[in-house]
Amino acid sequence: MVKGDGLNPTMMQVEQLPETGNNTSMSFLDAMACLATGVAVVACVDSGHPKGLLVSSLTPLSVDPPSMLFCIRKAAYCYAALSSSDRCSIAILSEADQIEAERFSRADRFKERFDSASWILPYGQPPELKGALISMSGNIDKVIDAGTHDIFIVNIDSIKGRSADPLVYFKRRFQKLANVA
Repeated sequence: MVKGDGLNPTMMQVEQLPETGNNTSMSFLDAMACLATGVAVVACVDSGHPKGLLVSSLTPLSVDPPSMLFCIRKAAYCYAALSSSDRCSIAILSEADQIEAERFSRADRFKERFDSASWILPYGQPPELKGALISMSGNIDKVIDAGTHDIFIVNIDSIKGRSADPLVYFKRRFQKLANVA
């Protein structure tokens, strides 16, 4: 990882990642923990019930048509529901949403999800997080096999946002953008 003062590139130094032996998977996971990323709750409706999970592998894909992509582990709690759904919502989280992030990051906390005080639950439509930094929904256009995960491409047809700072996932924990170090 490169560290520096951001002003003088000649003052940069390289920090070595810890060695993990021949375990390439662990080395990869350790390296990816150094990638700061925003987090979002992706949700759908399955047999009339909201289902969702936290993702950190989310990126804008195209402006025309407006589309996003995210990746979901095939063994994830609501993978089957999302992979068979036509639509989903994407709630990009703000600093104020850390409790939601923790709730949606663990499968054993699924009963705590979609509290009506925090979520709009329109009948037959994907849930919407009331305080999300950015709230989007759209049609799932493609699901692409990618090893342990699938890549979902969503064509966005509804988007709204508010002014706030994002919640960031870095070094295996949630952080505020100002605290990322």
